[in-house]
Order: sequence, then structure tokens, then C-alpha cells
Amino acid sequence: MNKEDSWTDLFFSGNPPKFVNDIKDDQQFQRFYPDDENWKLRGLVDKTRWIDENKIQVLWLIRNGRKKYVGKVFPDYTERQAMEQLYRLRMLNPRTPQRINDAVHEFDRFYREARAYRHIDQFCPRGERIYFPKFHGMVTEIPRSRFSSGYAKKRAVVLEAVKPELYSRRILAGDISSYPEDLSEINPALSPFECEWYISLLNDRLRRLEALHRIGVTHGDVKDCHFRLPGDIYDTVLYDFSESYTFSPKWPFRVNSGRPRPLRGISEGERKRVRIQVEERANTRDFRSHLINLSSENIVDGALYQSLDKEQELLELIILKVYNRPDYFSMPTLNSVFPFLEKICPKSDLSWYIRRGRLLHHYKSIWAVSYNDVNRPASILFNHEVQFETVDLCDSSFFMLCLIPQSWNLSWRTNSEPISMNTELVDKLRQACLLLASSECWGRVFGRSDFQENRKE
Repeated sequence: MNKEDSWTDLFFSGNPPKFVNDIKDDQQFQRFYPDDENWKLRGLVDKTRWIDENKIQVLWLIRNGRKKYVGKVFPDYTERQAMEQLYRLRMLNPRTPQRINDAVHEFDRFYREARAYRHIDQFCPRGERIYFPKFHGMVTEIPRSRFSSGYAKKRAVVLEAVKPELYSRRILAGDISSYPEDLSEINPALSPFECEWYISLLNDRLRRLEALHRIGVTHGDVKDCHFRLPGDIYDTVLYDFSESYTFSPKWPFRVNSGRPRPLRGISEGERKRVRIQVEERANTRDFRSHLINLSSENIVDGALYQSLDKEQELLELIILKVYNRPDYFSMPTLNSVFPFLEKICPKSDLSWYIRRGRLLHHYKSIWAVSYNDVNRPASILFNHEVQFETVDLCDSSFFMLCLIPQSWNLSWRTNSEPISMNTELVDKLRQACLLLASSECWGRVFGRSDFQENRKE
């Protein structure tokens, strides 16, 4: 057994996945090719972070006045720095050119970040790539003229411009295996709905993290702030891979600031950190505080604790616009869909979205896609009319999540067969979706009588 085989067996505990045979050390990184050359790096994404020329800078990449992408700009990492790191690790013969070159590629945070995204694009299932920012490539020779602010450096990783808005939110499927948790002991004051939300938050985060681990990537710096943007209560994506380790058959010097060791133990440690972070948030009840900031303590506590038995028969059809594909086309998790419910909450009923969140398990889901073309009217297609797994959204298209009350007892189907045996019901749902597609709203709510009469609520 050679050294590379022994590292593969150690890291994967003797059971390496098939994709390891497709990993090539000399594989090139994707380059960033903008639509045009009229772009600048301008303005910090997180203005609360202090920076200097030796720190990573995250700047908006502006094209034609729009914040089109994010440029994560990295300071230089020299061979001298790599050699000093090897000395600190007490490596033998640290001055050999090959060893120094290997150390640069392993320790340089720029390469760590790019390797992780390349690995995600290559080995992560399509639906699970939404757990992370979209990778648009790397730039290695940025001229000073591209910088309108910040410290001018030569190298950057270009990523999706994730913002604390619904355009960037991801819907995660709720019927994927989850982990039973009990957070009531952490803070007995939590209402059942708060417990449910924090458990959903924990499961969604673990799903993102474990998608990384399955493809041989460890994050290395799992923090609460790496799941959500500054000032945002809700998660968007798992990001910041500057401290990550991406599996390669070559024996590494270090793995996440520690000795080379099995993935199993690293994964367990990162999972524990995620749980601790969610428990800390549950202990502070930051979710309830956020809800109170949107209305009042009396309104929120009333919605959290009141009986909803009578309201189950009054549930409405809810249709939401979703601009990113979900990981799987099924019923959403509470944590991922709740920001959408919050957004469309009627001003006349400030606790509606909380009560609908509590009753989410009384709904079933139907997915649709809206195609918009300047040359023809908008069209709505359901899952039996198009293969969602092959759909690529353009700027004018989006998915639509239809939440249908189970109490309506409609004969909808959710597999590859027709959604309903009743074509009239399909047509009514299509018309309801078209009403939303033709508006600027993020969602619409239809009472049962309004839906059946096929008119606006």
C-alpha cells in the first residue's frame, strides 16, 4: 500500500466513496469570465468588519451599476510564509522546492476556498449545491484599476451575491431524514413552536454541513455567522471555506489546524459545534425577539400559545415565488419556508404567519415553474408537465410553491403522475399561479371559496 492509499483509507475509515478515483491533483480551477469587462470591486459586503491589507476582504463586484457578484479578495501568501509554517510544524527538509510548493497550495486560504467550491461543483448532487453560494470562478491577476475601495490585491474568488432577501433564500425539503432533537431542556420557557423552529434550524444546518462531509470536505471554521448574513435572523447558505480541507489523495500536512485524521471524527466535532450554536440561540430566544420586533410582545405570545384547533378548518391556499430551486421538490422545512410566510403576512393580521407556521403540517405541497418570455405570455407548468430536475431558471423565471390545506380534501397527486385526476382543479391552480406570476408580490393567499370561484381574494 502506497502513502496515498493509506491516507485515503485513514480519512474515509477504510470505506472511500467512488468519487475519489475521479480526483486529480492537477485539475485546473474555473476562471471568472464576466459578461463584459465593465466591472469594479467596490464597497464592503459587511461594513461592520474591520479589515487591513493582510485580511480577507469581501467586496461587491459591481457591473453596470448592479451588485452582480461578490468578490472575496485574498492577501498574498508567499513561499516564505509557507516555509515558516513548515518550520512551526517541525517538518523535515522544509526547504525542498516540492515541499514548499505543496505547502503553499495547502496553507494558502485562497486555494482552500477555490478547492472547496470546485469540489462542490464536481461532486455535490445538483439539488444540494443550493446549500452553498454559487461559484463563478477565480481571478488571479486583478489590476489595481478594478478596485474602487479596499486594499488592491491580485486574487479573488467570485461568488453569488447572497443577500438577506427572498431572492437568495433556499427552500429545503421537509421529508428528508432529520435528527430527533429536544431543546426544551435548554430553555423551559420556549413555546412548542419555538422548539420546533430551532429544531428545524438545527436539522437544516446539519443537512448543509453533512452534504460537505459526504464529498470529503470539512469546513474547518463552523460558526453561526457562516450560515446567515450579518444582521439576518434567517439562514441562507453555508459559506466561508477559507479554513476548509478538501480531500486529495496526497497526504496533507494538516487538516483543519490538526494532524491528519479520519473524517468521521472531524464530522462529529463540526456537528457538535452546530448543535451548541443552535442551543445558545434557543437559550436567548432570539427568534421570539425577532418576531416581537415585527409587531408586539402581546401579539407574538398570543400567536405562540393560543389554541388553533378551530383555525385548522379555515386554512387558505398559499402560493409563493421561489427564485432558487429547492434541494428536493416536496414539502418544505419550517425553518426554510418561514421567511416567505413572514414576507406575505397581511398587515391586517400581524400574527398570521406565525399561526400558519404552527399549522404547516396541515398542508401538502405542489411545485410549479413559471416561464416568462417576452415573445409569449407567461406559462405555468406542474411536475407532470416538465422534469423539474432538468429546469434551468433564467432571470425572468421562478419556481412556485403551492401549499394546499389537507382539509380541502382535493385529489392532488405529488409524484410523476398527473397532479389531479380532475383537470378543472388543475386549471384553477394554474390560474391562481398565473395571478401571482403576473404581480410583483412574493406570494398570494386564496380562501377556499375564492379558489373554487377562480377569482382574486
